Amino acid sequence: MTTLCRSAFVSIAATMTMTLALGACVSAPSRRVQDGPISTQTLPLIIRFENLERESVDVYLIGPKREWPLGRVAPGAIASLRLPDDAFAQDAMMVRLAVLAGEPLTFAAARNPRSVLTVAEPASSMLSQEWTFSRGALTSVWH
Repeated sequence: MTTLCRSAFVSIAATMTMTLALGACVSAPSRRVQDGPISTQTLPLIIRFENLERESVDVYLIGPKREWPLGRVAPGAIASLRLPDDAFAQDAMMVRLAVLAGEPLTFAAARNPRSVLTVAEPASSMLSQEWTFSRGALTSVWH
């Protein structure tokens, strides 16, 4: 009778070990890409910005009544710039990105004649683009 008891214990232990081993191999389900509008409540409010110029640039978000400095990006660097929550406070607030190269930080980037500006678009659409500044031009690629 002792042999049957030990055999049963070994079988249970082996089953538990296999279950744990197989459980460790299971991966989390992949995220499904949405074709529709992006929900700002589920995604981080971050844009990717690449500076291909030879000097640092300051990046700003320009709203209808306010400007936000997003950050300074070194020459040849790629930065993740956080967009302010205030830019998403109103549904479909129209905003633009502004870039100033080799200038001191300002709170009037939209009025600076050396600013490179994008066309106005809803703040949520900024999140689905990757931005590049090169040869004095600001371009985006949708991803």
